[in-house]
Amino acid sequence: MNVSLSKAQFFLLLFIIQTGVVYIAFQTPLIIGSQTNAWWIFMVGSVIHYGLLLFFERNYQYFYLNAFFRWIYQIYWLLLTAILIAYMGYVLASWVLPQTPEWIVVVIIAALSLYANVSRPETVINMSVMLLPIILLFVIFLMLALPDLTWSNLFPVEWNNKQIIAGIIHSTYAYFGIEMYLIYRPYVQKELQVKGKPLFIYQLVIFIFFFMSIVFTQMFFGLEEIKLIPEPIMYILKSQEVTFVKRLDIFFVYIWLSWSIVTVMIFGLSFRLLYLKKNRKKPIGSIVVYHILLAVLPLFVIKFRSIELIKNSLHYLFLVFTFLLPIVIIYWNKWRGKGVS
Repeated sequence: MNVSLSKAQFFLLLFIIQTGVVYIAFQTPLIIGSQTNAWWIFMVGSVIHYGLLLFFERNYQYFYLNAFFRWIYQIYWLLLTAILIAYMGYVLASWVLPQTPEWIVVVIIAALSLYANVSRPETVINMSVMLLPIILLFVIFLMLALPDLTWSNLFPVEWNNKQIIAGIIHSTYAYFGIEMYLIYRPYVQKELQVKGKPLFIYQLVIFIFFFMSIVFTQMFFGLEEIKLIPEPIMYILKSQEVTFVKRLDIFFVYIWLSWSIVTVMIFGLSFRLLYLKKNRKKPIGSIVVYHILLAVLPLFVIKFRSIELIKNSLHYLFLVFTFLLPIVIIYWNKWRGKGVS
């Protein structure tokens, strides 16, 4: 499949993947795990993330996936996307569509992703570009909460090994999907330079975007309150009053939904890229089957207890597929002298 990415398209795809779905909720497990230390532990986690990006940029040509590992990642993305869709349906049922059957929401999301992924790859890529202005609205309207913030909630700063480990592990929620760097990097136009300043700017932008949400959440809620708040960003927005819309949180739920649907589409495109590494006789049929599964699998876990159980354990899966497995594959292929053509 012919895909050619500019530098801006490449980084925007990564940004949507890494921020979509999780942005409104990852703060809660991070703060519960690391308490008042959450803000600075996330800074440590971001340094680790940047180091991994530098490692990936230096070695992306060795991320060659044989048939076994292609299937491993395709299955992983299928299950992960099903979980993300289930969470999207759960949030919509909780905030704006309590009377709508959950299966309708799931089927609509899967159908939109199917439409995008049977079209040209540029369809998904261009949707990412269109999202950028509305994502910036999150940052702008969060600023309305400044008068309600309590700066002392960021302290005391303590050295607690248990909290540091828990915080760094939960930081993976913010940076999940980093393995997509290795998938899409070979498609960046050869004459464009990604390493150096462009990569640093991307890391800085995504860090500020996440860090601001963590600091605002810590300063808005007490430690006992945050345990009861599954989507803290939405609760902060709900507390703000503006004249042009009655409930700001509902307005932003739909923006977040659009953002998250494009994330689902990008995972579908990633599945498509790996699946079509070899010439397939009926690629459209396989893409349809993939999306039928996306319409069915979320229905098994779209319940409060299942969602909470998954949220409390998913970071371990991220550690394996986002961090450990790519490093193992890269070193294995370097030793074998096998690279991406």
